[in-house]
Amino acid sequence: MLNVNKLLNAGKGKAQELVNKGFVIANNAAERVLYKDNLILSDRSDYDVVAEKGLMTLKHYRPITEESINVDGRDIPVSKEQKKVPLVFVPPLGATAQIFDLMPTRSLVRYYLARGYDCYLIDWGDPGRSDAGLTFEDYVTDWMPHVFDVVAERSGQKAFSLFGYCMGGLFCLLYAAWSKNADLKNLVTVASPIDVQQVGPAGKLMTVMHHAAKILSRVNNAPVSSLIRPEHLHVPGRLVAISFKLTNPLGSLISYWDLLTSMGDREELSEHTTMSNWFEDMADYPGGMIQEIISKLAVGNQFAEGVVNINGGKAYFKDIKANLMSFAGDNDKIVGIRAARHLLDVVGSKDKAFYVVPGGHAGVFGGSSASQFAWAMSADWLDSRSN
Repeated sequence: MLNVNKLLNAGKGKAQELVNKGFVIANNAAERVLYKDNLILSDRSDYDVVAEKGLMTLKHYRPITEESINVDGRDIPVSKEQKKVPLVFVPPLGATAQIFDLMPTRSLVRYYLARGYDCYLIDWGDPGRSDAGLTFEDYVTDWMPHVFDVVAERSGQKAFSLFGYCMGGLFCLLYAAWSKNADLKNLVTVASPIDVQQVGPAGKLMTVMHHAAKILSRVNNAPVSSLIRPEHLHVPGRLVAISFKLTNPLGSLISYWDLLTSMGDREELSEHTTMSNWFEDMADYPGGMIQEIISKLAVGNQFAEGVVNINGGKAYFKDIKANLMSFAGDNDKIVGIRAARHLLDVVGSKDKAFYVVPGGHAGVFGGSSASQFAWAMSADWLDSRSN
């Protein structure tokens, strides 16, 4: 005989559970809409701002005091010894510097601190239309030298290492070639586009642009990029974000689905919001840099040739002597393997290596498996070269 009371109680319990879950989902959804910043976990590591110039600031991270840290579910012991050679992280444009300290359990900065490195991070700031004239010269020949002077003074070490992601890697390479700074000991690049004519369908388009631009330049007796003023090429951050998402529309749809399924768990929602903020909260791209990208990458393909016009002269990649390690993602739709691998053909470094690791353009640097591949491999490689 059925126990009606038990059935009613069970039904009430299930209904209450659904009500409670609905309340949690509604509360999380409201927080996501109204107080999104409360859910973002980026930029939580302790640091001091030790230099400023123009829009640029330099962060120096404090050592970790815990015995170990959690990195994507793995315990990483914190080294009690610090490497002598300081390490400077160089972000790209568009994506903010916070991607290097994405969240406590997935932070490149925290990982390297735990491995015993003295870590600095350049933050390029948030350029507006009044900064449309910024070019490679500002970043590479003005701000970066100031950074390294400050790092040398604070660390007491002349030698230093660089770690650049995407465009940040190009900044590092161009600085190394232009300055010929013998104190630059090690250089790591991740997903940096060297030969842009090898970037899939876009590369074929750039090859056409390359030849067309040469004809137009001869006709007008001036570089094509100079025909449009920088302020007219300035790209707002929201358009940068949309452009990035269009490179992987399916991934964007999956991300929205993941957002819906994470509403019932605040921790999952916080992690999802932090990751999505990487692609939504992007900084403006200065028009002057767009000019440079058109003339030096898309049209001139100067990085692939290993000779880049800068500051009234030429920077030769054959003059780069620092130890070099470079990575490409096996599923990178923006910077393909061939586009990144070409770096080894143009630098003068004797100690150089190139690796293909799992991930797309973002995943190779900040995905769930990045700590086991690009992070761990580069930290191991730098270990013997940082004392």
